[in-house]
Amino acid sequence: MKHTKLSLQTSAFLCCGVLAATASASGFRIPEISTAGTALSNALVANPDLPGALPYNPAAMAFHEKGQLLVGVVVVQPDISAKTDVGNNSKSKGKSTIPIPNVFASGRINNAWTAGVAINAPFGLETNWQAGTFGTFSGPAAALEPEHSKIEMLNINPNVAYQFGNTSIALGIDDYQVRNLIFNTQAISITGSGQDYGWNIGLLHAQNNWSVGLSYRSSVKVKIDGTVTAGPVTSPATAEIEFPSLLQVGARYKVDDKLAVEFDVEQTGWSSFDTITINHSNTLVTANPINSKNNWSDSMAYRLGATYDLSSINQLRFGYSYDETPSDDNFFSARVPGNDRQMLSLGLAHKQADWTIEFAYLYMQADDRKIASSTPFTGGDPNGTTAYNGTYKLSAHLFSFGVSTQF
Repeated sequence: MKHTKLSLQTSAFLCCGVLAATASASGFRIPEISTAGTALSNALVANPDLPGALPYNPAAMAFHEKGQLLVGVVVVQPDISAKTDVGNNSKSKGKSTIPIPNVFASGRINNAWTAGVAINAPFGLETNWQAGTFGTFSGPAAALEPEHSKIEMLNINPNVAYQFGNTSIALGIDDYQVRNLIFNTQAISITGSGQDYGWNIGLLHAQNNWSVGLSYRSSVKVKIDGTVTAGPVTSPATAEIEFPSLLQVGARYKVDDKLAVEFDVEQTGWSSFDTITINHSNTLVTANPINSKNNWSDSMAYRLGATYDLSSINQLRFGYSYDETPSDDNFFSARVPGNDRQMLSLGLAHKQADWTIEFAYLYMQADDRKIASSTPFTGGDPNGTTAYNGTYKLSAHLFSFGVSTQF
């Protein structure tokens, strides 16, 4: 990593722009938290049958007579590219293959109560742009050009569920652990980590051929402690990242003994992501604290999933999802060059005695994003300015493998 000495003014703008992007980066949601979820494009909040639905709605634990153990991994292969108006066409140099593990275990306490715990990663990001991709950054402002952006987080989510009749309710705690936060420019290294807690509730009602479900997770504000390194100077810095609330509701209908169809709607509460305050002790930065405005909006996702039993031991799974982007062009950042996206998925499950082996594939395609800002870049925060004018493409292949058993 190269480091250069920055002027007072450039240093202040740098911290503001980069740490502002910290919040935007956490907006890259990863809803695939089980192999079954990947196969069904995450439409299974109202599913009382599949063990892979339990991480999405822990209230479903009460509908399983035995304890459940699921272990899986989702492998993401992203393809992110930028064709900028001023600069070099480039592909992000982030890892070509990103494995994301997930685990869920539950056990019955008695006829009414069930307990379980999920471990997964519902948010994540990695982009890595080569120098010169964004040619508007020049002179002292070259220090603002984005390089490596990464967030690795883990959610440990214990729950208890209580069943009364055909209805179950679950309550749990979300332990968000930001293990590694990187937001570098071509001249500055910024790293950090942090941890905090939220809560979740789930509801599930199943009767005859119909079932309806709801899952809500609160927003979680995590304090990040880290460092900012520029040249030979390393200074402590703190910020807060607010991960959004998640509300998913859905209905499932068993058409016959073989076919079941579910439709879900999810709202992600990105409107809580507005202003970020950064406190630091870097004497080269004149502004303390630094406030950065993001102006994200709540986003919606619409998910459709279907299962078809080929036999008593083999099941086909299909899914489709349309996810809206939470950001508009006014605050566009090349660190998170997403857009409205569509997903198609399929999967297969094979059951043998108390064991089930699952496979899934999902293809995600975001709409091309053309940024044509008229707001000039003047050496401050580059988000939403001419610095990022160009066309951005994003797609990804996701492969998932999982094993589950009951006991």
